[in-house]
Amino acid sequence: MKHTSWTSGTRSTLSRRHALRLGAAGLAATGAALSGWPSIATAQSTRKLTSTLSWIPNSQFSGLWMALEKGYFADKGIEVDWRPGGPNTPNPVERVASGEVQYGQQANPRPVLEAIARGNDFVVFGSTFQRQPGGLLSLAANPIKSPEDIVGKKIICPNPTDVRTIEVTLQINNLPNDFTYVPGGFDPQPLIEGQADAMLAFATSQPVVLENKGMERERDFFHRTWDDLGQPGYNNFLFAKREWLEENRQLVVDYLSAELRGWKDVEADPEAAARLTVEEYGIDFGLDEQRELRSLQLIIPFLHSDDTAQNGLFWIDANRLGGPIYDALRLGGLEGLPDVDKFLDMSILMDAHAA
Repeated sequence: MKHTSWTSGTRSTLSRRHALRLGAAGLAATGAALSGWPSIATAQSTRKLTSTLSWIPNSQFSGLWMALEKGYFADKGIEVDWRPGGPNTPNPVERVASGEVQYGQQANPRPVLEAIARGNDFVVFGSTFQRQPGGLLSLAANPIKSPEDIVGKKIICPNPTDVRTIEVTLQINNLPNDFTYVPGGFDPQPLIEGQADAMLAFATSQPVVLENKGMERERDFFHRTWDDLGQPGYNNFLFAKREWLEENRQLVVDYLSAELRGWKDVEADPEAAARLTVEEYGIDFGLDEQRELRSLQLIIPFLHSDDTAQNGLFWIDANRLGGPIYDALRLGGLEGLPDVDKFLDMSILMDAHAA
């Protein structure tokens, strides 16, 4: 590898529409109480779940937004307090470990596995996405369509640690460690200007920018995920502390059941989900509706795999995780990986699907 260079807060889940609904429910409950009849509100005590997102509240969390909007959590007596992630927010692993939140979502599974190896007693019970959306973006003039095409390329990486991901991809494919690291960011403009041959990019983000410039996928540009290039992985691990989970197992089952129902609605109507993301739950983040819709259209396939076809959304296969994914992590320098059977519990998700 050669080197070169070139020149939280908490968001309330109570929307205006929800407030109006709550007001009506509150009046009904008050009237019932005065008349001596038990109200619906008191028939089931509200349970609260505090969670952290792995990124800003954009379309990749559409299942959550749809479940909130349609009252699926409320139907199960759950009050959801979600905290946005992203720049200048604590790592989800830190938030769960400290007790700030109960339910964690971590985009890259590695920090969760490292924390478990250090002694944190976490349980992993699902993964939103079956493959990694990250990978390499290149243009038609000098494309990367296969692992062999990486050799000899100049590649923009936002973080020095990304270099190791490319090195591992080459190792997995028995290819020479021959590429040039170009420091940069996530803006594809330097790639367009020819400052590099490729860049680290997400299938659901930077390609949308190129499409908006009139460029066509698989003609003008190419994106290959790390899975496409031979380095498998999951994305957006779901996890919690074991002690809390044992005490609140049914709460998590019900929460997952509601969110899974939300994702079904997202797939049925992605336009409504994108609009909800922009106008309601991500309103403070200046999101563009058309871009979120296109991102969501690209996100949805990552929900699915042969495993999810058999077992339902969010599934983690223990053999895939402990086999080829662990092999790639070891090549990346992660030692002392925990025994998968000691932290992975898919029975929670199975119960959620059954519900």
